[in-house]
Amino acid sequence: MDLRQLRYFITIVEERSYSKAAKILHISQPSLSNAIMKLERENNLQLLERNTRGIELTEAGAIFYSRSQDLLRRFSNMQVELEEMKQAGSGTISIGLIESFKIWFPKIIRTFKRDHPKIHLKVREILGEEHVIDSLNQYQVHFTITNQPINDDEITSTPLYNEKFKLLVHKDDDLNEKEVITFQDLLNKELIISTAGFQTRDEIMEAFKNEKVTPNIFYEIERLETACSLVDEGLGVTILPESYIKSVAYANTATLEINSKFLQRTVYIAYLKDRYLPPSVYKLVNEIESFFKSKE
Repeated sequence: MDLRQLRYFITIVEERSYSKAAKILHISQPSLSNAIMKLERENNLQLLERNTRGIELTEAGAIFYSRSQDLLRRFSNMQVELEEMKQAGSGTISIGLIESFKIWFPKIIRTFKRDHPKIHLKVREILGEEHVIDSLNQYQVHFTITNQPINDDEITSTPLYNEKFKLLVHKDDDLNEKEVITFQDLLNKELIISTAGFQTRDEIMEAFKNEKVTPNIFYEIERLETACSLVDEGLGVTILPESYIKSVAYANTATLEINSKFLQRTVYIAYLKDRYLPPSVYKLVNEIESFFKSKE
């Protein structure tokens, strides 16, 4: 059994067709069939069941498919690690970030790039726990900054900082006239909030629940900048992380504080425990952690 056979097997399962898999793999269909029969003989197990409905996995085949995917992923990840070992002082650092990184990340990178001028940075926004974990496991990023509390034995997740949520309203909103704002004041306001599946939404909804107030959700969005644009047009109010609000500027909005002990969140830095990380990555991780420790 070798990696080539595993790739053949996985492709057949994913395409549910020998002919389609053969085209993708650029081999003849008889050669592909022979390779799978050889794989089954070597393991003395039937992995695929061929019937009038097409191709289906046997019980053993389902386990073999899952393990094969994991083996190929680990092999691919090992190749990435070996390549990174050759790139001392150069190469690319891939980072997953949340939208509110804008206010502090450039300050850290300015110093880091001065000491590591040959390092390229690839930054991508990664939202949602599933995407965070997958991006780390697939080696799409070296580490990620997230507001997700990651519960995974293979991932190290360290708190970086805590921050409040603030209320963003239109400058002409009557809430600007109040000295103290509570959740009760939001009852009749059209609330703009992240769609289901985002940690920011969960944290805000939990605050409403703790304050025993039912939110008047009027808009559900995926990006925080969309929420700001809607508020700027006077189409509602939104609750956002303080660091994000500080990083954007809208002419027609005002930032207010809600009197509640429940409106806060924790931001973490997360990376795989067993992955080889180049020295430059460790250096950047340490600089990020040190940046926030200095503010404590």
